[in-house]
Amino acid sequence: MELEAVAFDVDGTLYPNYRMYFNSLAFGLRKPHLIYHFSAVRKLVRRIRPIHDFRRLQAELLAERMKIQADQAYDLIEHWVYSRWESSLRRIRPFRHVREMLAELKAAGLKLGVVSDFPVVKKLVYLDLGIEWHCAFSSEETGYLKPNPEPFMEMARRLETPPERILYVGNSYRYDVLGAQAVGMRTAHLSARRVPGSKADITFSDFRQLADRLLDRIRS
Repeated sequence: MELEAVAFDVDGTLYPNYRMYFNSLAFGLRKPHLIYHFSAVRKLVRRIRPIHDFRRLQAELLAERMKIQADQAYDLIEHWVYSRWESSLRRIRPFRHVREMLAELKAAGLKLGVVSDFPVVKKLVYLDLGIEWHCAFSSEETGYLKPNPEPFMEMARRLETPPERILYVGNSYRYDVLGAQAVGMRTAHLSARRVPGSKADITFSDFRQLADRLLDRIRS
């Protein structure tokens, strides 16, 4: 595996999903109606093409479901999802060995990137992972969520690296592994067990294990 870069998902990949759910509990209890409909909208918008204005379309879909005006839905998302919910993640800590792994990969000369379906910059600061990433952005900036090809191709462009020389690491088989694999990237699936017939190049459950496997391949 000849690699020049390793890119990562954030939620559920760099930190455990259960911690996000626990820290978000109070938020969910305050706005259960919003969370329910917003979750449905996020699933729907992944299947829509073409998209000319992602956040406007997202607001219009939410407004339709909640029977409110699109501007009101837009403001709800901006305030409660992109601001209040994100701030509830302040006390979350990354998986064990993540920091050490990133330092080792960087020292080995690999470029490091992040692309996730929600805004990432504040989360990386909260996780104390504010290393010098080569790029870190939300898939929303491309107008499409994973597993659409745009976020992965934008990652390749920003890393200035061909997709086949990038390893994408994620916890979602459908969104991360299949999405990245479809544009030619290598993939690593964070999972306790390998999916039957998995197309992932690597399945791992511990970041120390992932670091060792990658560094061994680089040195060989």
